[in-house]
Amino acid sequence: MIIRILISVIIAAVLGGCSMDSFLFNTMALDTYDLSTSVIPAEHRTEVTLRSGSETLYGYFVRQPDSLRIDPHPTVFYNHGNKHNLQEYWDRVELLYKAGFDVFIYDYRGFGRSTGSSSEEGLQSDVSAALAYLKSRPDVDTTQIVDYGFSLGGYPCLYAASTLHRPKAVITEAIFASSEAIIQSGTLLNVPGGYLMKGAFNNLENIRRIAAPILLLHGTDDVFIGIERNGEPLAAAAPQPKIFRRIEGAGHSSIPSTMGEDAYIELVRSFIRGR
Repeated sequence: MIIRILISVIIAAVLGGCSMDSFLFNTMALDTYDLSTSVIPAEHRTEVTLRSGSETLYGYFVRQPDSLRIDPHPTVFYNHGNKHNLQEYWDRVELLYKAGFDVFIYDYRGFGRSTGSSSEEGLQSDVSAALAYLKSRPDVDTTQIVDYGFSLGGYPCLYAASTLHRPKAVITEAIFASSEAIIQSGTLLNVPGGYLMKGAFNNLENIRRIAAPILLLHGTDDVFIGIERNGEPLAAAAPQPKIFRRIEGAGHSSIPSTMGEDAYIELVRSFIRGR
């Protein structure tokens, strides 16, 4: 069913001469964020506003209680997927908080409360601004920043890790190799990605230039960003040291739940703290 829907979208895009950027950037405006406090108390998070070019971005910095902090203390720089806004990924922030890390998550331009509209160049500007903010915080050890990218967030994550700084480590989850690869894997049609998308979103090129340990997670049952055209080529291109984990039975968004939350937390924790 998902494949048939995606094929219909592709055909409509081709016939209409339009791009698929609106499909990639699945945005929805938001006036306020309604974030759960069941795991992360309100006093342990700070709403952040920052400038990216002429746009205003919104995000949250989540800090561990002083009683639980250890030195050196890693901070996870979380780049989320294309579903609406950071609120949709708050459960992921909670898992990383449970793992013992500070977390910074932000909305790209056009997502949530952030202004503007997204593009490949916009993502580059936004991740640059977000990283600059994170490094400006006196409570962040800039040698202990871990870049994390889920789905769409793989592009700003790998752009940051390959171009802007050398992170402590990099984690990717269900990310695509390029715009061409995501279209081909999601539709089973051999349609050049550049014809339908305005940007190349070339994660395959960026991952080759990363000088930090990499953990790549990809579900074997991901029908949106298929592992054969995306996860496996990325894992092959990634320099050492690297770990590629095929998560059996996991779909595009279900890696933590398929693994089990405790197993996911332990994997992420052991990878980060072992670096």
